[in-house]
Amino acid sequence: MADTEPDPRIVFVAESAHVAEAVVQLLATNDIPAEVAALPSQTNTDPLTGATETAPTEEFPIVVTEQGKLEAARDLLATAHSQAKMRAVREKRANRTGTLTVACEDCGKSSEWPAQLMGTTEMCPHCGGYMDIPDPDEDWSGMDFGDAEDEVEPKE
Repeated sequence: MADTEPDPRIVFVAESAHVAEAVVQLLATNDIPAEVAALPSQTNTDPLTGATETAPTEEFPIVVTEQGKLEAARDLLATAHSQAKMRAVREKRANRTGTLTVACEDCGKSSEWPAQLMGTTEMCPHCGGYMDIPDPDEDWSGMDFGDAEDEVEPKE
C-alpha cells in the first residue's frame, strides 16, 4: 500500500467529534469555511473467522474549504492554542497554596509571597525594586537575554 500525502487543507486534527465541531464553529465565526474531513473507514478482518469489523475513528481532521483562507485559519488556531495554554497556566497558578521566600536582587532582603504569584514580577516591599517571583514550572535556561546593561551613574 503506497503512502499518500496528507491533505494540505487540513489545519487541525481533533481528538473527538465534539472538539472538531467546536473548531469548525470557531473558524466559521471568523469567516473561514471549514468542515470535518471524511476519513476512510478502517475495517479489520479476523484472520481466523474472516469476520470484519469497523474500527471507530480516533482522529477528526478539520479541512478549510476555501483555499485563500488557509493561512488565516492556521494563524487563528495558533492564537487560540496560545491563549488556551496561558489560561491553563493561570488556572494552575491560582490553585497553588502556601508561600515562598524570595530575595530581592536589588537590596538582598527576603520577602514572603503567596504561591499564586509564582511566575510574576512584583515590587519589593523593602526597596521598591522589581522582583521576579520564580515559577518552578518555567525553564529559562535556554533563553538568551543578551549582554548585561552597564548601569549609568546619575550626573550630579
